Amino acid sequence: MEWTGYLAAAPVFLTFYMRTMQPLRLMALASNMAFLAYAIPFHLWPIAVLHGLLLPLNTLRLIQLRRMLAHLQSARAQDLDVLKLVPHLAHEDHLPGTVLFRGGDRSDGAYYIGSGEIELPELGIRRQAGQFFGEVGAFSSAGVRTASAVCISAVRLYRISHQDLAVAFHRDPALAFALVRLIADRMGENSAQAINALAVGGTAVPAGEAAPL
Repeated sequence: MEWTGYLAAAPVFLTFYMRTMQPLRLMALASNMAFLAYAIPFHLWPIAVLHGLLLPLNTLRLIQLRRMLAHLQSARAQDLDVLKLVPHLAHEDHLPGTVLFRGGDRSDGAYYIGSGEIELPELGIRRQAGQFFGEVGAFSSAGVRTASAVCISAVRLYRISHQDLAVAFHRDPALAFALVRLIADRMGENSAQAINALAVGGTAVPAGEAAPL
């Protein structure tokens, strides 16, 4: 039965070899069961007690890990839902014609439109109630606004600071995935508009070069 001790030691080595958590936990479980099979017949109670305690702990951690991975996977398919944040945010009311910020200004957060309509004049885009804007400046490395925002009508806005976004991302991965997807979609939208504008103006975009945003 001495060979079972060597067999039990093998998963321990493989546990340290693993680079990701799920295979590591699975190998740790195999190691726990192998050491229990080795220690109990030989009455090696300290080893048996140790791995008897580690077995349910590793099982619990594996279950938690798989739940987290399943949650992240489902989060990737969810749409941006800012409404869950709104009750915790202060609102701002602005009159028509109010310039909320200009391109090049420092970004202090993003906005959710509770009611009314906003225009981004440099981009020729309008955002309406239920939409999110100002997110690019909140996450760009330069931390500046990429376009101006002007109130077309009376609006009610909910400002989400950088810190609020960071806390929300930590609590809700679905929000993080949805916002990243929104930024990617809008960057594609802006790029398509720039290409169309160049095409209308008769200027071709050279091969291998991106259209300016």
